[in-house]
Amino acid sequence: MKRRNPRSSSTHRQAPPVKSDPVLAFSPSERRTTLREAREAGVLSYDKLDRLLIESAVTSTKMRGLLRSLSGVEITASERPDDMLAWREEFDLGPTGGAESDLFNRYADQVRRLPRLDRTQEHVMARRLEFARERLRVALDAANLGLDEDTRQTVLSRGVQCDPVDAARERTTSLPYRDFTDEVLESGAEYNRLRDHFVRRNLYLVIGMSSAYRTYGVPMMDLIQEGNGALIRAVEKYDWRKDVRFQTYGAFWVRQAVERMITANRTMVRVPNYVQQKMRRLRREGKLPRNHKDMDARDVSKHFDTSIEAAFRLMETDRASYSLDVSFRDDEEGSLAASLAAEEVERGMPGIEHEALGRRIDDALKEHLTEQEQVIIAQRYGLNGSKPRTLDQIGESMSVSRERIRQMQVKALDKLSKPALLEDLKDFL
Repeated sequence: MKRRNPRSSSTHRQAPPVKSDPVLAFSPSERRTTLREAREAGVLSYDKLDRLLIESAVTSTKMRGLLRSLSGVEITASERPDDMLAWREEFDLGPTGGAESDLFNRYADQVRRLPRLDRTQEHVMARRLEFARERLRVALDAANLGLDEDTRQTVLSRGVQCDPVDAARERTTSLPYRDFTDEVLESGAEYNRLRDHFVRRNLYLVIGMSSAYRTYGVPMMDLIQEGNGALIRAVEKYDWRKDVRFQTYGAFWVRQAVERMITANRTMVRVPNYVQQKMRRLRREGKLPRNHKDMDARDVSKHFDTSIEAAFRLMETDRASYSLDVSFRDDEEGSLAASLAAEEVERGMPGIEHEALGRRIDDALKEHLTEQEQVIIAQRYGLNGSKPRTLDQIGESMSVSRERIRQMQVKALDKLSKPALLEDLKDFL
């Protein structure tokens, strides 16, 4: 049976954006009538609010005037059945213990089913979010909770359920952190709902950007998580007045976050992000080969305006690095470090000398460590011919936690790192 490519499946197709009708502002008479009816009924639908915000969201003074006019008025669902907020889809990745590729495919399937926002919808959502944020600001000021400025600004950008508020709520049972007023809670919940919807409808930006960097040595789901955090910040800081598509603005934030994460986690040697960005740009332009083995130090020196020696150091940082402790066999028991150590013992040290080294090490352990520390070091590093054991395995055999074993290991290694002890073993080094 022919295997179907999952990328060609209909579940992977991005829901196409549907061009929405432009939002028209009320005439002065219609505006007055709408505000009067909203105050009398105590409710106002989102589709009417959108038309009010066309003019009121232009300046902060007009926004404050609209907030005063709608004080105590509840904002309800739009009367239009095709409103953006009518679309709601929950994410369910299922079991998370499978392969990373399966988890990514399930996540990408659900993200690509979300319809994209066009320019009009982006600006409408941005104005709604700004209105909700300003309403939350008014509610906080009216409640007079005594929030410090940093926490207040965090609440205005992240909503009521944010880390500073949660942490402060755990530290104290007094105001202002425990008892927000109903108005603050309702305004914060509406702000969170709008921001969540705005973020969800733009998650495809993170999928596309992360896929472009999937060969850079960092797990895809880690890149997506970093990109999603940057997307949230982009939604919070987006200014629709600059007449820029949010997908352009958000893609910039996501790209910066993904590239910085790759810079921090790809190699053992930390290279400034701007240097790696320039290296990637030169490769895209064809001025440098994509394989570091084919690069010439003179070309690197010329493009980076530096010396030949500095160019060699830069080329060294571009090489891939591998951990000696990573398993390279299916049984997950063999590592490169253990293999090299075994080969060294077999071919590099005679049996009599190896026995003498073992006795010298045993004497050093007995002299400097307690009996329990001797057992931990011997089991951890596979002394006396035994296989190295993990911290979890040692802790389970000694009925203590993994962290306690780690602490005792660190303490034992500190005792062994004395110059006098190294002097005793220098004949074997």
